[in-house]
Amino acid sequence: MTFSTSTFLVCVLLLLIQVLAALPWVLLAFVNREDMLLKLGKLKNSTSSANPLSLWLLRRIAVALVGVLVSSLVFASTVSASGTLEGIGYLYGVILQLQLLADAFIVLFTLLLWIWPKGAAIALAAFREGIRQPMFWLLFGAAFLAMTISPLIPYFTFGEDHLVVKDIGYDTIMLVAVVFGALAASMSISEEIEGRTAVTLMSKPVSRRQFLLGKFLGIVLASSVLFALLGTYFEGVNLFTHWWDKMDPEPVPLWVMATLEKWALPGEATDLLRGLGLWTHLTLDTVPGLILGFSQVMVLVAIAVSLATRVPMVVNLIVVLVVFFLAHLTPVLVSIGYQAQATNPGAAVSQILYFMAQLFDLFLPNLESFRLEPALLNDTPIGPGDFAKYLGSVSLYGVLYTSIVLLFGLILFEDRDLA
Repeated sequence: MTFSTSTFLVCVLLLLIQVLAALPWVLLAFVNREDMLLKLGKLKNSTSSANPLSLWLLRRIAVALVGVLVSSLVFASTVSASGTLEGIGYLYGVILQLQLLADAFIVLFTLLLWIWPKGAAIALAAFREGIRQPMFWLLFGAAFLAMTISPLIPYFTFGEDHLVVKDIGYDTIMLVAVVFGALAASMSISEEIEGRTAVTLMSKPVSRRQFLLGKFLGIVLASSVLFALLGTYFEGVNLFTHWWDKMDPEPVPLWVMATLEKWALPGEATDLLRGLGLWTHLTLDTVPGLILGFSQVMVLVAIAVSLATRVPMVVNLIVVLVVFFLAHLTPVLVSIGYQAQATNPGAAVSQILYFMAQLFDLFLPNLESFRLEPALLNDTPIGPGDFAKYLGSVSLYGVLYTSIVLLFGLILFEDRDLA
């Protein structure tokens, strides 16, 4: 099969996008700190007047980029030999998504180190410590296995098994990230304080505020790596579930059809871009649930980080789990409390139940608002505008509650004796 000119240009454009997306992580992987300092003119002891980007460094970068380009060319060559062009478009979308996620972390840490050097250095150290822990990859493997098995289990929901699989996937990613965040906070903060290693850090020009906020940011970003990796795999699980349940193919979204009709490309390029568009649509459909789950993780990790300044790891984990379960049970307790107060207003049990329910509702986070089940199981679809407003308001609530908890943690940490 031979390509037309427009199809060839589309393939070249897709290859260039992959190469450009690979540049940040290639530079990070193949350029060491001394070369970067030399390039910036900060290495004062250098006596060489040659170009800071030495030939061996240029060779390493060139080899890496050629490897990416050759891999992309091999990938593109399968377009002419394969009849499943939409599947190739899906695969292209997966590779591009993973590269863009890696680029996002690199850019984020670069900006943090530029804007907030001391706190960002602590965050980067906590981030590296977190993702290098065997616990990180053990939890990742457990979640990976659970999401792999979930589509194979019959749920007897009369055609709604895919919704159950989606709900299980969101909860699995969230729970794994919460467990990791709580453990990482306890190990990274409690053990440093108890082991007196925090004293050495505080002897440098690093404030307690920078220490605590940096640790929190590093742990949250390490948890977001779990979300990025498992979220990408979760999209593939949703595709597999659709095929496993022998459901009818999902219709092509209107915006994908309109874009392809507007471009009027040949059949091969259209099929390839349709697969990429369908993967993009699947990503956009999955991201809102991941955002809600990550907001919940952010709140619980903030609680774990604040408690880690005062309590050991075992107590911290127990408290975080208790808060998690009570916060999800609070709406039920409030409903029971109102009902008990209405039926037996003078009874002591009714008054105690009503008071405790109101107390939990006042101080505990409303974690039920971070769940996506009402939208998944609602018979009437929620409009995009209303859903966007709900997503924004819940995310803002998570940020505000996290800020309050971290402020409380700073108060606890301020008078903590580190000596």
